[in-house]
Amino acid sequence: MLPIFTIIPSILTAITKAATVIGPTIAKYAPILLDAVGKYLPKVMKSVETLCTVLDIISPNEKAEDLGAKAMASDKKPEDFDRFNDYIDYLQQAVKVDKSTLSDKPEYVAARQAIGTSVLIKGASETLGTELTLPFLKTVSQLELNATVIIEVVKAYSQSGLKLDDYEKYLSKTLPIIQLDKHSDALVNAYQKSDTSLSLEQAEEAVMNLSLAKNAL
Repeated sequence: MLPIFTIIPSILTAITKAATVIGPTIAKYAPILLDAVGKYLPKVMKSVETLCTVLDIISPNEKAEDLGAKAMASDKKPEDFDRFNDYIDYLQQAVKVDKSTLSDKPEYVAARQAIGTSVLIKGASETLGTELTLPFLKTVSQLELNATVIIEVVKAYSQSGLKLDDYEKYLSKTLPIIQLDKHSDALVNAYQKSDTSLSLEQAEEAVMNLSLAKNAL
């Protein structure tokens, strides 16, 4: 497959053509996703798939691209449902797609991936009760963080009143000292909740290693 950043205009065209089918929410969000993550779409997609598996939104063998194909073939949109996850359930149970009829052109494959990933991000956000931001998802996917850790970080930030978009700023140490301390405390708490066998010192070391890993990217 061609590098995603070289075919983004073609991907956007494919998404635009599907706009009336996938509905305004996803039609607006998928291009924003592409703009925010660019060439990192495969990594973000993989992280989101794993996250949604842990959250029991999809099964381990379900893929974002398949969900995207179903969204493009559906006669219903997210706006037709009271809950976003009801829309996902509908796609899973009621919409069938013959994979042999799907285009294997890179722009259409990536369009299905972007649409499916967008659907899953919205579903995960609803389940967690917190809007998962694209800068956050891009960063945790680059770091290849465990899905359980991601979930606990999201919960810890929400409970502490911290912004997920500041996660990368924390790792880059570009926040004020008082904010850095708040993030450190929230992250240590998240790591201990994600693995109850971790001691305080081990959780603190894991958090310190995050910055090292980010700087190594």
